Amino acid sequence: MLLRPKGSDPAPADSTEPVPEPTDAETPAIPVVESLPSDVERIVQEHTDPGETTQVALHSDITPEGSYGDQWLIATDQRLLIVNPDGTTDGAQDTSDSGVLELPLDQISLLETHEFHGLGMLEIGTDAGETQEVQFSRSLVDKFAEARAVLEEAVKNVKPDGKLAEDEDEPRHRPVPKPRCAECGRVLPPGADRCPACIKKGQLLVRVVQYVKPYWHLSLISFLLSIGLTLLELAPPYLFKTLIDRSLVPVVPPGGTFPTMAARYGVLWELVAILVVIYIVRAVMTGGRTLSLGWLSNRIMFDVRTEVFEHLQRLSLGFYDKRTMGSIMSRVNNDTGVINGFVANTMPDFLLTVLRLFLIGVILFRMNFTLAALVLLPSVPMWWMARWFRSSIRPIWRKYWQQQSRISTVLASSISGVRVVKGFAQEQRENRRFRSRMHDFLRINMRTVRIRMIYFPAVALVSAIGSIIIWVVGAPQVLKGILSLGELTLFTNYMWQFYAPIGMLAEIDNTIQQTATAAERVFEMLDTEPEVRDQSDAVELPRIVGHIKFENVSFRYETQEPGEYVLEDINLDAQPGQLIGLVGHSGSGKSTLVNLLQRFYDVTGGAITIDGLDIRDVKLKSLRQQTGIVLQESFLFSGTIAENIAYGRPDASREEIMAAAKAANAHRFIVRFTDGYDTEVGERGVRLSGGEKQRISIARAILNNPRLMILDEATSAVDTETEQLIQEALDRVMKDRTVFAIAHRLSTLRNASMLIVLDKGRIAEVGTHDELVTREDGIYRKLVEIQTDLSNNVVLTE
Repeated sequence: MLLRPKGSDPAPADSTEPVPEPTDAETPAIPVVESLPSDVERIVQEHTDPGETTQVALHSDITPEGSYGDQWLIATDQRLLIVNPDGTTDGAQDTSDSGVLELPLDQISLLETHEFHGLGMLEIGTDAGETQEVQFSRSLVDKFAEARAVLEEAVKNVKPDGKLAEDEDEPRHRPVPKPRCAECGRVLPPGADRCPACIKKGQLLVRVVQYVKPYWHLSLISFLLSIGLTLLELAPPYLFKTLIDRSLVPVVPPGGTFPTMAARYGVLWELVAILVVIYIVRAVMTGGRTLSLGWLSNRIMFDVRTEVFEHLQRLSLGFYDKRTMGSIMSRVNNDTGVINGFVANTMPDFLLTVLRLFLIGVILFRMNFTLAALVLLPSVPMWWMARWFRSSIRPIWRKYWQQQSRISTVLASSISGVRVVKGFAQEQRENRRFRSRMHDFLRINMRTVRIRMIYFPAVALVSAIGSIIIWVVGAPQVLKGILSLGELTLFTNYMWQFYAPIGMLAEIDNTIQQTATAAERVFEMLDTEPEVRDQSDAVELPRIVGHIKFENVSFRYETQEPGEYVLEDINLDAQPGQLIGLVGHSGSGKSTLVNLLQRFYDVTGGAITIDGLDIRDVKLKSLRQQTGIVLQESFLFSGTIAENIAYGRPDASREEIMAAAKAANAHRFIVRFTDGYDTEVGERGVRLSGGEKQRISIARAILNNPRLMILDEATSAVDTETEQLIQEALDRVMKDRTVFAIAHRLSTLRNASMLIVLDKGRIAEVGTHDELVTREDGIYRKLVEIQTDLSNNVVLTE
């Protein structure tokens, strides 16, 4: 089936889609239906039904990755298709191997065109709040503006209310705008703060080289050894030339005598001895270079990864909210490894390759200018092919690293959630997810293989042609006595040594592109400043008494539009030693409120004070060292029970650790283990039950002796008996401390000094349990009634 606009004549069966000839009444200002290539037409037919008519079929010259390439925007009267013939789409949720994103027209809520420096963009928003973009060069701005108008009419024809989001006064599902580069207008990659297309590669590489500075002496030694090895590699061909001309096929100068056999043997043994010495010296120098480069490589790897990890520890939670764990792990492991390889190996190899080309070129021209000029002839197409190889392979590397991050993300989520995977028997689903990612990765790798398949045989062919030229021109000169056989052999050897570095330069340039991409990702992370950090005049927070005030506090995440808040106009006053209960429906802002109290995020408006000091004016470390937190899902680090309890105070004695465990009702179950406090808890505490992990978390908080405690659903995931033990421990912990407690089991907050009921980010009710349960139509009273009904309605099955 060929898609056609309404009223168009059938096209011949063997032709591609023709440009339609609409009537004058239908003719748009600019044609928005173009002929489809056969491969795109086939893809479109697979995703449409018979009878659909084409409204828009426009070619874009920019790919989803922001580089020049092919992409198609196709709309029928039922659906919109974004087709990337290369097989990828920009973050689409339902892409297939064919690279097609399909959106039903009745789900589209937003259509906007934008013009930026150097490009334009059509933004498409859905009712689900997602956005997709089609980018194009400035030359296509008018066409896509016309296409937008056509699409708007098509969407309104199928929408139940006949409206788009921009037609409404208050759109319900308007997508959140994606961050864009201030220079070129491109959408920034997920989690990126800088535009990859606008980053200067040269500046990145110069910054990478800075890691060598502390070890310049080692770098200098290895470089000098490399120069020595390069010179030694040039010696054997010259010795072989001498062997031929003075021993094997002696050249007799005019008026000279033919050397005796003894003299010829003497030359042979002399050259063999020199060659043996050269090989021994070269072996020693190679060992020294390997040792120095190995030490330099591992030292740089240590420095880069340590710097990245330490910087990650300084970054705020907002950084992790915008990135996947797989992406971060890929940067720490893979990207830093690429940087290390460049500094320790590629950079010295590049310098030596340039030096070798220069030295061999000088030698060839001094030997025979004519032959040397002929040698340079094949180097011109070889250099051109190297440039083609570089330009072809460069766009692929960014996709390569993106796919590696996605694979790491699938691995991290699948392995960390292995209990859920097995519990729901979804092993095959995870296998399909991983296989899909690996398929994408394979496709990208095969693209590099196809480019290499063309490049390297072509280089080898051109090199062979160069050797044939030398034979055709040089051999007659040997026969005429212009050249000796040794000189021709020497020239041929040096010719091959001259061609090899030209081919290597393309590989080195390939590595440079990889390094620039990896460095861009690493430095983007290193250049990210913590959103929450100490001010220049921050002071140490004195010993907390416990007077906490929220004064007109509001908060919104970066991804939210202006005017949308998670918390708004929060005012509360907690006195020292009080237990403040936070109650409300899911999503009402309870966890966000306590996150602000620990300054995981900074307030958007208002202020939070502790004992009269704004928490933004005190040092983060002094604030968090006096704050204890017990979460609903207790996180334990791989190690022993004692190490986990003492995490906040690594210098704590065994007696202090045991005292904290006893206060948390954890000592009795700990001593039942064979290794007691030295028992390994496993990854994320997998060897312990939920209640045991929770009590260890409480012991960890007790040992830190915090003045301010935060309990976030500390007893919601355990059985009744364990809950009682945990509650007893919490009662001891909360004594004489200011405590903020979140709980869905309202019975645990019955004795709270003050209950704060949150609703849609605002404080809806304030009071004690007894006061709030008497309020008719109160939120808290309704929650209590619901939980009471649930506890009474026990269903018995026969």
